[in-house]
Amino acid sequence: MLQSNHCAPRCRRGGVFALAILALAACNANESGELHGEAVPAERNSVDGDFGERLAQAQRGDVDAQVLVASMYFDGVGVVRNEVEARHWFATAAKRDDARAQYALGVMTQDRIERANWYRLAATQGHARAAAALGHAHLRGEGVAQDAGESARWFRLAADQGQAEAQFLLGMQLAEGRGVTVDVPEAVRLVRIAAEQGLPQAQRMLSNFYARGRGVPQDTAEAAQWSRRAAEQGLPEAQSEFGLMLVQGLGVEADATEGAVWLRRAAESDVAVAQSNLGLLYLQGQGVPQDDAIAAHWTQRAAENGVGAAQNRLGKMYERGRGVARDEVRALAWYSVADASGESGAHERREMLARRLTPEDIAAAAEFARRIAADVARTVSDTVRNGFRELGPGTPGPLR
Repeated sequence: MLQSNHCAPRCRRGGVFALAILALAACNANESGELHGEAVPAERNSVDGDFGERLAQAQRGDVDAQVLVASMYFDGVGVVRNEVEARHWFATAAKRDDARAQYALGVMTQDRIERANWYRLAATQGHARAAAALGHAHLRGEGVAQDAGESARWFRLAADQGQAEAQFLLGMQLAEGRGVTVDVPEAVRLVRIAAEQGLPQAQRMLSNFYARGRGVPQDTAEAAQWSRRAAEQGLPEAQSEFGLMLVQGLGVEADATEGAVWLRRAAESDVAVAQSNLGLLYLQGQGVPQDDAIAAHWTQRAAENGVGAAQNRLGKMYERGRGVARDEVRALAWYSVADASGESGAHERREMLARRLTPEDIAAAAEFARRIAADVARTVSDTVRNGFRELGPGTPGPLR
């Protein structure tokens, strides 16, 4: 059976909101942990005229010119890029309480506490991106106390100004009651606004709402439409989900060949459930030429990324020698890992195989399973830390 993203190990801890904040952070953050957008979002209004003229205006104390000169230095527009000069002019404008400059300094600094302080100064003046970034910092406890209620307050300020990431993340807080009272209709409204602005994470979440019938009438066609829009923007998890919808004909006309194309894109971006599903397509010859070796490659990658269905399937492939050299010790080890992850049927297969093996083989398999489990735990831990989580129930589901 095909596997949906919600069954992947990436969502075993936490709910839909945990996925939302982490996934957005992973896909939309720059090196400073800043929410997606211009690295230094100063308003440039116009870059007409000579840089020297702008610099002269800045030196005479024109705050707008100071912000513009700083941005030009930062981006290397009209002048050789010079981050030191950019920081100097932003700091000069920030001393005069310019919110744009304060936010820019927050983006540029590596110190989390200092960054949050700059964001707070700008957000207090109503700067939308700074408010969104400060909300993000409170959600993750970066440079400030972790406080979901405080994050919602800042997200609301930014969302009311049309800031898409804030609308999306506040919507997720409202959907789960994280720091706020649950309000699913308002959550859907905010997520829809962000989705209509083109934010792929919001498009994916709106698809999920339609697939589950949460806050909206259940509508698989609408779910597929929003999933496609997110997938076309390159969001790997959406590519995985839309590919599966195509394979299963959920909300769209079934097309396993096109579905395999989308699953491959997601699998190559290391979406574990897509790797598992693509492996099964190759094993069955569905939408792709039947190929045991390629099936084993993708199944192994998914198994190493913690997908229980793939671990169980890889055990079968080793037991039968499909796409890999027959190896009952490795088969037993993978069945054991799948069993420990709660995969249905793995325990029975493990017990049946163990009856045929010697005590030495069983001991070797146990040691190998311990090493596999440790490697998988590290992989999943890195995955969660880097922000990749899957949506909750409602998206179409695992190829087993």
